[in-house]
Amino acid sequence: MNEVSNFIKGSKTGCAQNDLNYPPFTPSILDRVMFTKTLCMDAVQKWGKHYDVHSLYGYSMAISTQQAIKTLFPGKRSFLISRSTFMGSGKHTGHWLGDNAATWDHLKWAIPGMLDFNLFGIPYVYICGFFDNTTEELCRRWMQVGAFYPFSRNHNCEGFIPQDPAVFGPDSVLVKTSKHYLNIRYTLLPYLYTLFYKAHTQGDTVVRPVLHE
Repeated sequence: MNEVSNFIKGSKTGCAQNDLNYPPFTPSILDRVMFTKTLCMDAVQKWGKHYDVHSLYGYSMAISTQQAIKTLFPGKRSFLISRSTFMGSGKHTGHWLGDNAATWDHLKWAIPGMLDFNLFGIPYVYICGFFDNTTEELCRRWMQVGAFYPFSRNHNCEGFIPQDPAVFGPDSVLVKTSKHYLNIRYTLLPYLYTLFYKAHTQGDTVVRPVLHE
């Protein structure tokens, strides 16, 4: 995770009483405290006080990481994705939509999520869900549509049943349909690479609504 995530509120000693940690107006957020699950707002970072740069943390990390990759591997194409992004991050990194669940609703919302985040960079979505136990039918439908995602990755969390297609049996419908649609994806790779290149050089989109055509 490369967002400023903290499993205690601010710090072990709490946060100072000031207008940054306890501003006059607090939005309707978790626990109604600005530093819930993150740092104290008056913590100092290279770019300024945390209150001012919280949303830029992942953005600055993407810039630094891309520069490091170019230094270590000059002339090579890099693959960088970030979970925390901000406007302009698409120039430096891709973005994935975070931890989804193995539900039909999240399968549905993955599509507008991809369309939305194409405006900021390249989005990636976990296939078959990250949390919860999937079913054969849900995973089959997700593998079918996920074969056409910009980044086709089946991935889930510890503690839930495996969801690699092969675990459902070598002769399962899930394995057969996954092979079929992933083979179609491989035939489309030249087009995907072209779209990625145009996205990188011209700001075009990869997954695109009809209005972009």
